[in-house]
Parts: sequence; C-alpha cells; structure tokens
Amino acid sequence: MPEPTLREVLNRLRWSPAEDGAPVILEVRNREAGEELVEGVRFEHVTEILAAGVCVADGTFLPYHRFVSVRRGGAALWTARPREVGS
Repeated sequence: MPEPTLREVLNRLRWSPAEDGAPVILEVRNREAGEELVEGVRFEHVTEILAAGVCVADGTFLPYHRFVSVRRGGAALWTARPREVGS
C-alpha cells in the first residue's frame, strides 16, 4: 500500500484528532536573508487544507513543497522524501 500524501495526513488530522492531545507540529522550510531555516507551525493554526498547500491563521500560504515533516510529540507522522541533488 502506498504511503499517504501530505494532504491525506493533514486531512486525517483535521477530521480524526488524536485522543492524547499532543500538539501536531508542521516543520516547514523558510528562507531568510539567504539562509534556509526550518520553522515549526502548530497544526491548530491551519485554517484551510488546499490542493497546493495550507493557509494558516495569519493569512500565510504554505505550499506543500516547503514541508519537511509533520510530528506529534516525538513521532513523525509524515516525512518528506530526501531532495535530489541539484534540485
């Protein structure tokens, strides 16, 4: 069975929240001053799950290609495939 897509994982989280109450963190690449950083965004701040990415409460659109992982506590629920050299 193929691995679920990022969008599938996010929709499952939206409609079937965990009973343990642990926060879900979306780890997203962000570029500032020419440096690539990974920032955490709490899933509870996601307002829309769209075909190309998600919108968060402050109006920011986060495209799926910037996602590194989705984590709950210490467990990875989804992890991006390693980037190809030169991409």
